[in-house]
Amino acid sequence: MEKKLRKLCEELSELDPPMSLCGFIFARIKKEKTRKAKRQLVFSYFGFAGSLILAAYVGTNFGQAFLQSEFWTMLSLVFSDLTIVVKNWNGFSYSLLETFPIMYTTALLLPVFLLLLSANFYVANKANLTHKYNQ
Repeated sequence: MEKKLRKLCEELSELDPPMSLCGFIFARIKKEKTRKAKRQLVFSYFGFAGSLILAAYVGTNFGQAFLQSEFWTMLSLVFSDLTIVVKNWNGFSYSLLETFPIMYTTALLLPVFLLLLSANFYVANKANLTHKYNQ
């Protein structure tokens, strides 16, 4: 019974795929990979643009508050009264640490980090698209 079934299947020409099917499949796979790389490039472009806009917005809103904090007033003592700062370096360093605007710094550095991260994704996706898929 098994031999008859095997012989019957060997005689069917419909089971043999045409030779052009392999090329067609690989062409479709390459086309899909290229489409995926282009989609990732577009997403990374919008991510870069969005993080650039966010960095500009945060820079304008929180930058002024960061520059007007008491930290810069205390830090200016280093340039005006260096001898007093050297004599009282311990208390001065604690005062600088106490007046450092950590929330504004975090608010300013987070969009910059996102900007650099999205720029990295954009460059990597652009290089991937141009070198790997020759577009």
